[in-house]
Amino acid sequence: MGFDTASVTERIRANGGEPGWHLELISPTVVKSGSPVEILGIHPEGQLVFGDDGRYTLIAVRSNLPKLASGDRLSASADETEQIVQGSVAHFGTYVVDATTPTIEFHIRKGAFPNWDGETQARPFVIEGDRLTYITPGSFGYGASTAIWQRDKNR
Repeated sequence: MGFDTASVTERIRANGGEPGWHLELISPTVVKSGSPVEILGIHPEGQLVFGDDGRYTLIAVRSNLPKLASGDRLSASADETEQIVQGSVAHFGTYVVDATTPTIEFHIRKGAFPNWDGETQARPFVIEGDRLTYITPGSFGYGASTAIWQRDKNR
């Protein structure tokens, strides 16, 4: 890549008041059965913010999550709950960038998938201009996939 860790870290952080990155695409994931599946649908939405203080926040959701018929999140039907749980990923914690590998290490403090709480996950990445691409781990019970994030400019 030709960058040192400090300069790459600076490039991924929200700077100049820019809010971070928005999700462009998560590639189809190949599940254990060998079939590709769109984990968050074909047009997922999300935001990823890397703070100057070493903290991050990530949320990604299906663009077509159902509105709850009851209007009360504590009274969602089993089907609504299943769609929302399967159609969203969220976690926050701290991060470290290693430009020599190059990887982003997410130290997950808490998330919507509690099995990840307390884990450290390294994700190989490439940053080209205003595009950040990394490989997600396959630890939801399906295979790895590629996440593509675009720098937020005027959102």
